[in-house]
Amino acid sequence: MKLNGFLVNLGLAFVLFGQTLYGQQNPVEDAEIANTRAKAERGEADAQFLLGYYYAVGQSVAKDEAEAVKWYRKAAEQNLAAAEFNLGSCYDNGQGVAKNMAEAVKWYRKAADQNLAEAQFNLGVCYKRGEGVAQNEVEAAKWYRKAAEQNHANAQFNLALCCVRAQGVAQDDVEGYKWVLLSSAQDFEQAKNSVTKLEAALSPEQIAEGKRRANNWLKQHKKS
Repeated sequence: MKLNGFLVNLGLAFVLFGQTLYGQQNPVEDAEIANTRAKAERGEADAQFLLGYYYAVGQSVAKDEAEAVKWYRKAAEQNLAAAEFNLGSCYDNGQGVAKNMAEAVKWYRKAADQNLAEAQFNLGVCYKRGEGVAQNEVEAAKWYRKAAEQNHANAQFNLALCCVRAQGVAQDDVEGYKWVLLSSAQDFEQAKNSVTKLEAALSPEQIAEGKRRANNWLKQHKKS
């Protein structure tokens, strides 16, 4: 399943959830919107992205998906990865613009090339399904792996399936078990449901090896 929600640029010092909606603004919120709009009109990519998000969800302004696309595009054309992803999502879901999977893939790829895990995962799904690009399981597994290595739970689960089913990679039940464990550790429900099923098909030695690989991966990716 692809990500249908929009990204919020975590580098911006704004709390976007839990605020009052359009029609309930207070003077502080009005000033914030005006300030964001002024920065966006001056060409600041972060502000363009944020203004696009406001329009996309109707946060402190009237919801307007076409206006959201307009501002996402301005930020995306300045190579802001989060805006590239959100613009791709707009094309993917036909929000504010006609659905166009080729355009969605174009913008997902730009964000994925900047190492944005969500975009890498979505690009993998596009390759897996042959949406907007020729179906290619090797490319799908490649992009799943890039996102999985960034601890993206859904990508870890999809990569596990690739390993178990030999889709785009060599068949490897132990490696698949490793990725299922890592995804399950993040409470990804599909992975949690698959752990027991996989364990029933593996030998005790394989289970031990899969857990060892998962623990080693966690140690190597432990945040300092």
